[in-house]
Amino acid sequence: MQMELKGFFDSYRDSFPAGPAAIAAFYSEPCVTARGGVVRVNATLADTTALFADVDRQYRDRGYTHADYVPVHSRELGANCVLATIRWTYKNADDTSLWETTFSYNLYKRGGDWKILVQTLHD
Repeated sequence: MQMELKGFFDSYRDSFPAGPAAIAAFYSEPCVTARGGVVRVNATLADTTALFADVDRQYRDRGYTHADYVPVHSRELGANCVLATIRWTYKNADDTSLWETTFSYNLYKRGGDWKILVQTLHD
């Protein structure tokens, strides 16, 4: 399971430079995001893409070009469900750390693919 999660989060991380539609593809329809105390239900892929268009703009305005992550914790919640907590380090083109955040993700496997059902930013 750990290697499978690593592959998922490597691909998720690598989707960010490709833009909002690439990021949104990792999310279930519907999904829930809780970021900065704001809970949002994203009913469709278009809703999730719109959310990440805003996130992408904010990140790039801060100098973001790429990220690294460290798995903090993961727990299997069933055959097709896992809760994973990840600490992200956001970096610029010089590989300088700009800021860090921690998110928890409820993932569910459908049709052989993991999808994010719920994303929670740790404030």
